[in-house]
Amino acid sequence: MRIYDINPFDSTLINPAGRHAPRDPMRGIPRIPAGATAIAPPETSDNEVAQWTGETWKVVPDWRDHTYWTADGQRHEITELGIEPPEEALDEAPPESLPALAARKRREIDAARDVAFMEGLPREITGEPDVVQTRPQDQINLLGLRAKAEAALDQSITEPVMKFRGEKNVTRYLTPDEMYSLTNDALAHIEGIYDHSWERKDSIDDALKGGDRKEIEAISW
Repeated sequence: MRIYDINPFDSTLINPAGRHAPRDPMRGIPRIPAGATAIAPPETSDNEVAQWTGETWKVVPDWRDHTYWTADGQRHEITELGIEPPEEALDEAPPESLPALAARKRREIDAARDVAFMEGLPREITGEPDVVQTRPQDQINLLGLRAKAEAALDQSITEPVMKFRGEKNVTRYLTPDEMYSLTNDALAHIEGIYDHSWERKDSIDDALKGGDRKEIEAISW
């Protein structure tokens, strides 16, 4: 006699081929152990499984571990029996809409711009290599130092009386002329980063208006 084992967790058929029933050692006749049945399961197709109801088998959809996408770009994974993907389901993620792609590219430009600010401006300070920090919180300080340097120049001060600390965190004393040159260089560096960022974003906007997906995708920092 052939028997068919039932999964104790979800009542699905374990082995469609079944197995020979074990024999009762005392009586020598086949017996049906708990968690099995002698009722043969029905034929199933792809993404189907036989499930025991307690009295008989029924065929249920089995799309477990199947991943699909909907037109809005949402990813879904089926983890339960009896659930089927909708008719409009996609087997792979749909391409981003052009506005969504453009928005993502703008975020990438913003992120690259912020990295450029964090990297600062490599520059010699009183003859020593250092980096002038150009983070957003540094920009106000640079403007203030330039204003002080201008005021000192107006007073014809030429001694190294202006303190400055670069990324190396070493205090150096600059003349007003040196401070004015340094802050001008740093502020020009910051302006160049902003200009580059705006240029990239303008390119994204132009490509979006023209509906050119490839052009948008090609834009980088």
